[in-house]
Amino acid sequence: MHRFSRMHLSPEAAMGCLDAIDLEEKSKLAEGISLIAVIDHRRDYLAAGYSSMFSYCTGRLRMSEDRAVRRIEVARVTLKVPEVLEYLADGRLSVTTACVLAPHLTPETATDLLAVAAYRSRQEIVRLLAERSRPALGETLPLDAPTQVEDSSSLSAPVRIDSLAESCAASGGESSAEPTPPALANSRRRGRVSPSANGGYDVRLSITDEEHGVLRQATALLGHAEPSGDPALVYARALKHYLAHLEKQQLGTSRSASTRPKSGTTPGSHAPGQVNEPRGRGIPKALRRQVWERDGGRCAFVSTDGHRCEATRRLEFDHVVPIAQGGETTLQNLRLLCRPHNQYEAERVLGKDHVASKRELAQRERAKTKAAARASKARRQVRDEALQARHDDVFEALRGLGYEVARARRGAALVDTMPVASLETCMRAALTHLARPLILRSERLARCSA
Repeated sequence: MHRFSRMHLSPEAAMGCLDAIDLEEKSKLAEGISLIAVIDHRRDYLAAGYSSMFSYCTGRLRMSEDRAVRRIEVARVTLKVPEVLEYLADGRLSVTTACVLAPHLTPETATDLLAVAAYRSRQEIVRLLAERSRPALGETLPLDAPTQVEDSSSLSAPVRIDSLAESCAASGGESSAEPTPPALANSRRRGRVSPSANGGYDVRLSITDEEHGVLRQATALLGHAEPSGDPALVYARALKHYLAHLEKQQLGTSRSASTRPKSGTTPGSHAPGQVNEPRGRGIPKALRRQVWERDGGRCAFVSTDGHRCEATRRLEFDHVVPIAQGGETTLQNLRLLCRPHNQYEAERVLGKDHVASKRELAQRERAKTKAAARASKARRQVRDEALQARHDDVFEALRGLGYEVARARRGAALVDTMPVASLETCMRAALTHLARPLILRSERLARCSA
C-alpha cells in the first residue's frame, strides 16, 4: 500500500478529510497570491535574477504560463481591493472568476460586486457584468463605452503576457497596481506564434492591404529563388536580412568582420586602435558588439545564489562602475542588462533617492522638450497659414493687374522667401521681379540706339 492510499477510510472520514484539505488549499492559495503581490510590488524578483514577476513564476516556481498570468493579475488587484483574498480563502471566488472581475473592481464598487459574484461561475459573472453595463431606460452610453464585457480569463497566455509586459513598461519598469486589461491587447496584436506538432512553429499574421502589396512585390522579386512563392520562405528570408540590418545598425560591422583577428594579434587581445574606448558615455559600435558577443545577447545579471537572468529583450549597455563614480567605457566595465535590472543596479549603487530625482528631472526635461516642440509646431502652422494668405493675396492682385497665371504664380512665389514681410513689401518685390526683364530689355535697346 502506497503512502497516499486512503482506501481504509470510511466514506464520512474521506469526505471530511477532503473538505479540510480543500479549505486549507484555498487558504494557502490566498496566502500565495498575497505573497506574489508583495514580491511584484517591491520588485523582489530582480535580486533573485529575474526580469519580471512572470519570469519568476515560470522560472523559479515552475508555473505554467496561464497559471502565472492569472495569479499575477489577481495579485495586483488585491493591492487595491484586499477583500479579494478573503473571497479566495473561503472559496467564494476562484482565480478564474477573480480574473473576470479584476478590470471592474474598484475600492468603491468592490463590496457590492464581490457580494453578488460569490460562488458564481465564470459565465454567470460575465452575464452579470454585461447586465450591469447596460444603460438604464432613457440613458445613453458614451461613444467610447465598450459594447460588451471582455472576458480576459479566456484569452491565450501570449496575449495576457504581452498585456502584463505593457503595463510594466508604462510604469517605468515597476509593477502597476492597475494593469491594462488583457482583453485590450487582443485588438493590438495581429500575429501569433505557437508550437506545431511537427516540432516547428506556426506563425499566424493578419496584414493590411499595403503590407500585402509589399509581400506580393517581394514574392515576385524572389520568383527566381523561390518559384513556389511560399509566404513562409519569403518571411524567413526577410527576417534573416532584417536581422543582419538590425545587428549592423546597433552593433556596427557584421559578426565575421568584428571577430576576425587582425595580423599580429591573438584571440582575446586587441590591436592598438582596433576599438576606441572613450572616457565618456558614448560606446563605439565595435565595442558594443564585443560586449554583446561576450554576454551572449542576454542579460548578465547574476543573483547571489548564482541564477543568471534569462531576459533577451530590451537589453541595455550598463557601466559596472558608473561614469559618475569614475568608471570608464571599457570592455571590462561594460555589460548587458535588461531594463529592469539596469534600473535595479542604478538604485542599488547610486541610491533610490538619487535615481528617482534624476528620473524626475529627465521626465521634466522631456515634458519641456515636448511642450516646446508643440509650441513650435503651432507657431509654424500659424506662420504657414499667414504666409499662404499673403501668397494668395499677391497672386490675386497680379491677376487683377492683367498678368498671366504662370507669371502671377512666379511673382507670388517670392512670398515664400519673405516670411515676415508685409503684404505691401511682397507686392512691390513681385512687381519688380516681373518687370525686371522689361527693364533689362529697355536698357539694352537704349545702349544699342546710342
